[in-house]
Amino acid sequence: MKPIHLKLLKLGAIQTVLIATYHFFIPFQFNWGNFLTEGAPTINWSLYALNNYFSFNLLIVALFLLYHIIYKKEHLQTIKVLSIIAMFFWCFSAIYQIIEPMPLPVSLSWLGYILPGLALTNIGIFSVPLKELIKL
Repeated sequence: MKPIHLKLLKLGAIQTVLIATYHFFIPFQFNWGNFLTEGAPTINWSLYALNNYFSFNLLIVALFLLYHIIYKKEHLQTIKVLSIIAMFFWCFSAIYQIIEPMPLPVSLSWLGYILPGLALTNIGIFSVPLKELIKL
């Protein structure tokens, strides 16, 4: 694999790690606890659990991809599969945010541009090396 492709995959993996980590803090950033009702404890728990499960799964995929890019460059099949999974995440994220934009308070309206833009940027970052990896 070309060094530029490894750098792109590393950048995409790092950005995926960062967005996964950020998602652990979203409930606090948006004060989810203020909007939960005592009459639905299972739904309240599920809201946090789903967010944490999602964040954890995305973090693990990105960390494994980063590990293989750095220490196991010869494991091209594993890198390809993990990169495809990350790319599918970013594709889903971009499509979802375009179809159903996140409602944001005015003070955070800039996130309405940054987050879909990040998803589209990461699609581009992953696509270049994946074109080469798929040929192998």
